[in-house]
Amino acid sequence: MRKLIFSALFIGAIFSAQAQELDDVQEKISKGKWMEAKEKIDKILADEKNQKKANPWYYKGKVYAELARMDSAGTLGYNAAGEALTAFKKYQELDPKNVLMTLEQNVGLFQLYDMHYNRGIKNYNKKAYDDAFADFKNAMAVEEYTAKKGYEYNGFKFPMLDTQLINLTATSAYLAKKEDEAIPYFERLADAQLKDKEYKEVYGLLAEYYLKKKDPKADKYLSYGRQNFPDENYWISLEFGNVGDDKAKKMARYEEMIQKYPTNPLLTLDYAIEYFNYAYSNENKPSDYTARKEKLGSILQQAISVQPNSALANYVMSQHVYNEIYDLEEAQRAIKGTAAADVAKKKDLTAKIDKKYDELYTYSQKANDLYGAEANMKGQDKVNYRKVINQLIDYHQRKKQADKVTALQAKLKTL
Repeated sequence: MRKLIFSALFIGAIFSAQAQELDDVQEKISKGKWMEAKEKIDKILADEKNQKKANPWYYKGKVYAELARMDSAGTLGYNAAGEALTAFKKYQELDPKNVLMTLEQNVGLFQLYDMHYNRGIKNYNKKAYDDAFADFKNAMAVEEYTAKKGYEYNGFKFPMLDTQLINLTATSAYLAKKEDEAIPYFERLADAQLKDKEYKEVYGLLAEYYLKKKDPKADKYLSYGRQNFPDENYWISLEFGNVGDDKAKKMARYEEMIQKYPTNPLLTLDYAIEYFNYAYSNENKPSDYTARKEKLGSILQQAISVQPNSALANYVMSQHVYNEIYDLEEAQRAIKGTAAADVAKKKDLTAKIDKKYDELYTYSQKANDLYGAEANMKGQDKVNYRKVINQLIDYHQRKKQADKVTALQAKLKTL
């Protein structure tokens, strides 16, 4: 019997000692002596037996959370907030009923979140993006744990998907030049298929990121972007990417995109303009000059078939035909001989020039009508309009239609 009584008293003494030690921690807390409270709770948890008990972990969480809050300058030399969260989790693991934390509505977790979030906002506004990223990540760790547990404080609960916090975390990482770390957060936003306008660029950013890596995920985020923000020109422009200044590579990229989007108005017209500059960019004609002109003609035909009432498309085509006329006239001038064969060549070229002038008239007149109908003509449109009128003057002079030449010359003076 004595032995049993001794054992019982001994066990009671152990629990009493632990309770006394925790009372000491509480006393230090009540007096605001947080460093002393830390020393005592660390000593308690240094004993392996105490690590299996719930209450010491609760008090460690409480103490370390306060130390983290006080350490705004980050001089502690250890991650007090991280240890506080770990301690709270450990307490709840060892005490499934969560008695101590339920009594105060798990306020410690909400305070940890609040501290990290507010510091993140402060650092973000200071453009200290590295620090802001770390703060927001910590806030998210607390928030997600708390949300999964279903805890609330005074009726407030964290959302399961906090889009604002995720966006702040992603943006901070991105602005801190940590693109690879930002991407997973941006993906969470895009995968949620968010439709608010502020998230349009998120889909674009992800598409560009994966396009550079030639990763199939690019198609996924382009598809999501199109579904939520129907702006085809924006998505095509992103998909086109930046191919640099190499003309041949740029033309090859246009070919790929045209195969994919053959009826997109902006793409077909952009390609036509780019190829026009490519075909006629050199004063010295390249060896494939003729082939380039033929290809340009087909590209322009496609652009006009997509948008026949585009003043710009018809204008560019008229410029192309005008250049072809110049080339034919140059070839004709180069024939110096008077032999029958030379005369026949000149005659043939004259017929081709006449035919080209008729083609020129078709596109110049169309562009003239379309530009003339514009209510508020922009500066470049006025330049194009004047060129079109001069082309028509050339045409009517060739046809010896003086009245039409006079009318067009009068129109020029009004511009």
